[in-house]
Amino acid sequence: MGGTNIKFGIVSDKGEVLYKGMLSAQANLGRDAILNNIGRAVEQSIAFATKKKIKIKGVGVGSPGTVNLNTGKIEGSCPNIPQMVDVNLKQWLSRFFEFPVYVDNDANVMALAESKFGAAKGYKDALCLTLGTGIGGGIIIDGKLFHGSNFAGAEFGHMSICYDGRKCRCGGIGCLETYASAPAMVKDTKRLLKRKGKSIIHKLIKGDLNRLTTEIIFQAEKKGDVLASQVINQACAYLGAGIASAVNLLNPQVVVIGGGVSEGGKSFIQRIEKEVKKRAFPSATKSLKVVKAKLGNDAGFIGAAILCSSASQ
Repeated sequence: MGGTNIKFGIVSDKGEVLYKGMLSAQANLGRDAILNNIGRAVEQSIAFATKKKIKIKGVGVGSPGTVNLNTGKIEGSCPNIPQMVDVNLKQWLSRFFEFPVYVDNDANVMALAESKFGAAKGYKDALCLTLGTGIGGGIIIDGKLFHGSNFAGAEFGHMSICYDGRKCRCGGIGCLETYASAPAMVKDTKRLLKRKGKSIIHKLIKGDLNRLTTEIIFQAEKKGDVLASQVINQACAYLGAGIASAVNLLNPQVVVIGGGVSEGGKSFIQRIEKEVKKRAFPSATKSLKVVKAKLGNDAGFIGAAILCSSASQ
């Protein structure tokens, strides 16, 4: 469940995606619209499972925010869909579906998926990031997912990289998310377009700034656009600074970067890695790998499915 879309599917115990789909979260329409779309996603999956005679073990959900694993309630820190704070997703879904329901943070389930079936497989210590509408983090320590004492650990996007910087939607100051998320990159690009003017981006968006997306920014860079390259390099520097701090703190073996913004291409990940290795301790980066997530947009619901699988073992 993201701020823009709800991605869902049916996943086997071996990590095979048997069915998948996507619905708009319609977050702008409020809490009930989001919940109804979550319900629709489960209904569509069950309909497919019934048709194909697939036995469902449970329903797993990855949600932004601090999720209480014991109750399934979103307890806070959900700046991109604040209307979901205080919603007990486990309780709500259990009213309509007979299956066991499990809920965790969206970046945590992405980390679970990448650790079991993706780019972090085989590593005991990993930092996994999702770059999209927001910036999420999931941490694997000694092969286990880290949650923190109140399930609020690994909120990587809300690490402050500038003590007197930009105001974040979470209420904090200088959060990484305000500098390197998709909306931040779009906002920075718009500001430069208004100030500098010259860019192929004007043509790509047909003069309508409302059409600007990170996909268009990356597309412009591939065509040699200097302004687009400036925005992307700046985002890589911000991300490198944040990741370097986490690397010095945690000393992971691998940093896995996923989410929509990570689709910017191989050079995007390489530039982030270069920044990390420039800023972090050489002893912490000696064997560190910075890699793109392998499971792409499926990682969230694959990880959510692992919640069901792990609980039933």
